Amino acid sequence: DWKWRIKNLYYVKDKHGKRTKFVPNWAQQEILDNLWFFSIILKARQLGITTFFCILYLDQILFNSNKTAAIIAHTDVDTKRIFEKIKFAWENLPDELKENIGLPKIESVGELAFPNGSKIFVARSTRGSALQFLHISEFAKICAKYPEKAREIVTGTINSVKKGNFVTIESTAEGKEG
Repeated sequence: DWKWRIKNLYYVKDKHGKRTKFVPNWAQQEILDNLWFFSIILKARQLGITTFFCILYLDQILFNSNKTAAIIAHTDVDTKRIFEKIKFAWENLPDELKENIGLPKIESVGELAFPNGSKIFVARSTRGSALQFLHISEFAKICAKYPEKAREIVTGTINSVKKGNFVTIESTAEGKEG
């Protein structure tokens, strides 16, 4: 059961940098209880929404073959930070489980590809990728600071996710342009 796995298998770093079991907070639990194929989440800062989707999408690609998950970040620095969350969650799974899944290959910076044919990556753009899971982090900031990038995400990236797959967009508010 994927909901059981989310609450019992994964570890994250807490706000003090300590390894701790992932336990959904109230906002993450609300999303978990109401997850839909296309979700837009307007949020306050520091609720762990991107962390939640890192865990959820990592879980989905580990336990399903030939799936691709992508997370779009608004800056290069955030791309690295988000990928570190995914990598940390993978590295802290039980050893027996990792052995059964098989070691990932790092095909490019910010990407883990597994023997089951599934992969997860973090980038600033995913145009041209066939995705089953897409999370866009801080989309309002992308819209406000990089309007051309926002248009590319709307016209290219979101449209590449076919019906029945998952798209999640989250952001804090960023004025009328965001």
